[in-house]
Amino acid sequence: MKKIALILIVALSLTACATINPTYRMGALAEMNKSFDEAIRCYEQAALENPQEPFYRAALERAKFSASLVQLQEARKLVALGKKDEAKSAYAKAMTYNPRDTAIAREAQVATSDAPKPAEPKPEKIEFPIKLKTKDEPLQLKFPVETSLRSIFLALGKSAGIGFVFDENYRDIPFTTDLSNMTLEQAVRSLCLASRNFSRIVDERTVLIVPDNPMKRIQYEVNCIKTFYLSNVGAQEMQAALSSMLRSTAKVPNIIFDKNLNSITIRDTPQTVELSEKLIKIWDKPKAQVIIDLEIMEVSRLKLRQLGVSFDTSTVTGRYGGSTTSDTTSTSTSWFNLKDLDFGNAGNYSLSLPLALIQFLESDADTKIIAQPRLPGVSDEEMRHMVGQKIPIPRTTFSPWAAGGVSQQPITNYEQQDVGIEIKVKPTVHREKEVTLSMEIKVTSLGGTGYADIPIINTREIKSVIRLRDGETSLLAGLLKDEERKSIKGLPGLKNIPILGRLFSTEDRTLEQTDVIMTITPYIVRAVPVVPDEAKPLWVDVDSPSDAIGGALEADVLDRELNVQQAERMLQARRQQEMRANQISISPANFESPVNREIRLSVNLTTSQDIGNMSLVLNYNPQVLSLKDVLEGGLTRQLGGSVPFLKNIDNAAGLCTIGFSSPQPTKGLSGGGTLATLVFETKSPGEGLIAISSVSAMGSSGQPVNLQTNRARIMVR
Repeated sequence: MKKIALILIVALSLTACATINPTYRMGALAEMNKSFDEAIRCYEQAALENPQEPFYRAALERAKFSASLVQLQEARKLVALGKKDEAKSAYAKAMTYNPRDTAIAREAQVATSDAPKPAEPKPEKIEFPIKLKTKDEPLQLKFPVETSLRSIFLALGKSAGIGFVFDENYRDIPFTTDLSNMTLEQAVRSLCLASRNFSRIVDERTVLIVPDNPMKRIQYEVNCIKTFYLSNVGAQEMQAALSSMLRSTAKVPNIIFDKNLNSITIRDTPQTVELSEKLIKIWDKPKAQVIIDLEIMEVSRLKLRQLGVSFDTSTVTGRYGGSTTSDTTSTSTSWFNLKDLDFGNAGNYSLSLPLALIQFLESDADTKIIAQPRLPGVSDEEMRHMVGQKIPIPRTTFSPWAAGGVSQQPITNYEQQDVGIEIKVKPTVHREKEVTLSMEIKVTSLGGTGYADIPIINTREIKSVIRLRDGETSLLAGLLKDEERKSIKGLPGLKNIPILGRLFSTEDRTLEQTDVIMTITPYIVRAVPVVPDEAKPLWVDVDSPSDAIGGALEADVLDRELNVQQAERMLQARRQQEMRANQISISPANFESPVNREIRLSVNLTTSQDIGNMSLVLNYNPQVLSLKDVLEGGLTRQLGGSVPFLKNIDNAAGLCTIGFSSPQPTKGLSGGGTLATLVFETKSPGEGLIAISSVSAMGSSGQPVNLQTNRARIMVR
């Protein structure tokens, strides 16, 4: 047995020597002091001496990664200072330590190169599949005298070598214009813009002119479908964002998403799809990646001193022990006769005093708990790190033995309590190369046992929000706990005697000091990629007229292709055609549609007076039409802010109530525009009449406003 024990002791000693390598200790000390080159050298030597131990290889990889990160931060600082040669050397060292990270090589190539950065590929413009075959020379046409607009289009087509056809609802008007030095596309666009029409290419030699209203747009406007595959943003989130951004007064973009492929598909006009592609490119960005370098150290010191006389019991006992002796034997027994009972004999009594021990004990213990976690993560996502153990904590409840009885049956459950170091960090990366850290750090340890041997857990907890620059270190310290406990135990009365009382008592003195020190350093591994072009505004509805009919034309839009004189003439011609009478109308007034088709009608308001609030009631045939929704028009935007907009649909009775109220009592809307868009669905063949049965409008000063109304006729076939 002695030989076996000796062999076990030698084996354990050799194992301990193998696991605690002196070279590794030197490397760990060098890593704590940020001397990464020395740490790497020591870890490499420890790994060579113990090739079967993976712990040393993991420490070596950790040190190399830390060294690469430090060199990367130094290279970025040198680039910011304009020292590209020194930055190249720092980037080379970073790649030597971490050759697997190809992002460092790409960043070094871009940051230290003198060549201009390559331009980001721009989204391709969606071209209409049919192209007009026209002459290349500019037009030389003038119409100074009022001429039929149809004749102007026909003359334009004859000059360009194409033909113009007109929709059945096209309305001819007298018009004057100057089309000198314009291309065919510019001339058609300017004429359609001023006359409230739009064009549609039918084939290579034919162009269709159609009145510009929501229903004609739905009937003739060409849509395209395109699918976008997302990399960083969820498809459902992107669909909601695009629907909110692209929502207009006349239509809602048709967008569907696929969770499995993380893609969205958009069906709309080419202009809307191009705008969606630009927005997706701006929004679909990877989150910034950071590394949080923490160093936590808890220093604990415990002093214990015990001095004095300790009594093993706190009772003094007395006993009466009479005895009898027989004639034949001399053995004593606990039995005696009552006649031999003698309380006056002192030899029959015994007194037992407690045992006293003299204690001289003093201890001094130092404890250090060090953790150096390195937490990688992305911006705005919480990172959690826990190192420790789970301690079972009993939880006792009482329940009755039977139904309706008294709760007296104890039931004990055990709850696992984490004890150790728990770190929760949520970083937010800013464009200024700064990081905001929302931290919650908890350091727990066992502090002994309490009642019923339940563990006592000591806790140190830090909750803080700080903002640091890239690579900046912050120090949190001073969480000092100094606790002193002193207790005296001894015989009552005697322990309180001065000087002599120390002979009858013992003194226990415990001194506990604990301090927590923490350093935190954030490193931005990569930021959100943003190119300068993405900070520029995206212009909407510049190349084509707006869907909102009746809005005033802005001269700066027309000035993109026409000179100022031409824009003024077109604006004057349009003002002559606008009706100044107060009226509210439904457009289009006549329309044909098949069954189970969605159609949209505009409720247009034209007024020369300020209207502060208005309500109207629409009647329609519920057997033929079903009203799905009422979309708020662009006219109420004149009032600014959030305008209360009322809509109440009753498909059973065929009634709809629409209204609005100005948020500012002294401000109303005037002019012309779309008040609302009615989204109907055709149910069965027949004639569907839509009429405004009643309307009530009040001016901003409180006077009533009289409005003329009309009705619309929908034939469902």
